[in-house]
Amino acid sequence: MAGKAITELVRVAVDAHIALDGAYWAPAGAARETAIVLAPGTGAEFCQPPMGTLGPLLAAEGWRVLALNRRDHGAQFGFHRFRDAAMDHRHAVEFLAGHGAKRVVLGGHSYGTLTAPAYVAETDDARVAALLLLAPLGDLRAASAKIVGGRPRYDAVVADCRKRIAAGGGDDAFVIPPMAPGGLPLVHSYSVFMDKRGPAAKTVGPELIARLGKRPVLGIRDPADLYPATLPPAQEQLEEANRRLEYVLLPDRRGGRMDQEAHYFPGRETELLTLVAGWLARHKLDR
Repeated sequence: MAGKAITELVRVAVDAHIALDGAYWAPAGAARETAIVLAPGTGAEFCQPPMGTLGPLLAAEGWRVLALNRRDHGAQFGFHRFRDAAMDHRHAVEFLAGHGAKRVVLGGHSYGTLTAPAYVAETDDARVAALLLLAPLGDLRAASAKIVGGRPRYDAVVADCRKRIAAGGGDDAFVIPPMAPGGLPLVHSYSVFMDKRGPAAKTVGPELIARLGKRPVLGIRDPADLYPATLPPAQEQLEEANRRLEYVLLPDRRGGRMDQEAHYFPGRETELLTLVAGWLARHKLDR
């Protein structure tokens, strides 16, 4: 069914102050009844890989695809709470339903693999038939402890956040180290750090995907991915949490070497397309 994809840049208004930017890819010919959302990860934008590379490939195969930012996209990541960002997926689902989709596969990359299941776990949106998780995260709290320099340093950061919030400075910002070597430092408000990375944060992949009901779930990871929340035992924890999860670890192309770029699947777009299309067909989501 391979053909061409038509690209449209879109903006979806949430309220008078927030609008979500994205790209919508539609098949040049007849479209399938199932459509796909691709949500970006921490600090990312809709146009970046793998959203901007996989989207048009899936559309050329007949699926409508929408890559849509949440309110916490890009530099805004550290200034919006987890639940608010997760609920933004409703606008992506409604956009595709308004363009003729009968059902939606809600997909996310990296941090998007937490917001997507969080949305479904809370709303049980019947329009969401399945979930696609690219570079799926395990426990963002534990990964955050690694990022800031270990458990003692994490406990100190948490204590400082609590102190700042109690003093009325929850909206003030501070900087934490990058998630991977060579990356950019991350700016968070004290309250958002606690909401997304604190000990009571709900950003725990296994706990979220355990609440998806009977929906099929596909997870895909490059073994060279060095981002802390994707590393073992994340796969084992996710598989234990949801028996309907099919977790695919791609073949190693780097001889065991870890690489920050692997998190974004460069050069592996055709592999992703084959895996995703096959999974959709097995679950009758290719209609």
